[in-house]
Amino acid sequence: MPCNADSPVAIRAAVSLMLGGLLMLSAPALHAETWLLRGTIGPYPVVLELNTYDDRMDGTYFYERYRQDIPLRGESTEEGYRLSSPRYDDDKDKADYFVLSRNGDSFSGSFRHGKGRMLPVELTLVAPGNVPELRPDIPFERPLSDYERLRLANIRLVPGKEETTGNGYRIRWVSEPLSGVSMFHVVDGYPKAAMVRINRIIDRDFYTNVSQHFSCPDGNGGSGDEGTGVTSLYLNERLVSYAVSSSWGCYGSAHPDFGTRGTTIDATTGRELALEDVYRPGSDGRPVPDPGESSRYRNDVFAPAVAELFQGLYPARMKDGDCDYSDPSVWAFPAWYMTDNGLYLGAYFARAARACDSPDWSVVPYKVLERNNPALFGP
Repeated sequence: MPCNADSPVAIRAAVSLMLGGLLMLSAPALHAETWLLRGTIGPYPVVLELNTYDDRMDGTYFYERYRQDIPLRGESTEEGYRLSSPRYDDDKDKADYFVLSRNGDSFSGSFRHGKGRMLPVELTLVAPGNVPELRPDIPFERPLSDYERLRLANIRLVPGKEETTGNGYRIRWVSEPLSGVSMFHVVDGYPKAAMVRINRIIDRDFYTNVSQHFSCPDGNGGSGDEGTGVTSLYLNERLVSYAVSSSWGCYGSAHPDFGTRGTTIDATTGRELALEDVYRPGSDGRPVPDPGESSRYRNDVFAPAVAELFQGLYPARMKDGDCDYSDPSVWAFPAWYMTDNGLYLGAYFARAARACDSPDWSVVPYKVLERNNPALFGP
């Protein structure tokens, strides 16, 4: 997936002054160790995460006001460690310089941007596990690192307009102003206990999108996230389903990219559903027992069945220039979500054929879903 959230032009310009660094630490090289440092550059609160590997070091840092990652890399010298932001390796007029000395868990020294004035630096090591969880109630897909928790701590969420969906369910939009990333909360139409669980999953995706925005630098102090937002939204008495699409070009990546992720929730229980909960062509009804079996099922059963179904439903669409949608492998692990017309499945191609991903027509109609899964889609 992409990277998420950052700031308006004025903020990006201010952050870009901090990009590219020279870090000198008077401590001996540490082996495969990660330092989380928190403190100030002049009056500006900052957080650094630095990884040391014998004679080299890399990492990122951000200003707490802006939250956007700035990359760092460097090497060990006789004096300590030297780091710089790779974007300005060959432009000393724009580079940042840190000169620090260590005393136990504290680091002090100075910072200078290019030929600018020096600012004092005071940093302290943050011990692992000492950063509070962001939201203990949210089922994140993986635990957030302490660095991520500090980046997301106390972010401001701004409520926006309320609206009623086509099926009569009430939602309210919420945004994070630095990044511009927005999501929605379900505020009416379902039992209250179910809405609490539904909104926890939505908030998981919201915070994940914001974090990805900040963790995708553009190399100039801003975010390489070119746009992240909800592109599909479907609510009925049984399901809450939405898609979030992003495009990004993070500094250091081979090329810009884009992608879509869908989330579907059982509206009666607040439980997130897997694709196999919604549509299981060629299945005898038994659950997939483990991830290895799930992969085999997707490749050997699911994908050929989808290719055959779409060949019957959309024969004129299956070959489009260099895009061969009759190849079952492109349907094995699709992006998926519910729409007014049925279950959308987004084909996924090898990167050389990236433009073929996610055609706009590849929908499993409700009449097919009703036959395949009457418990969920039947009358």
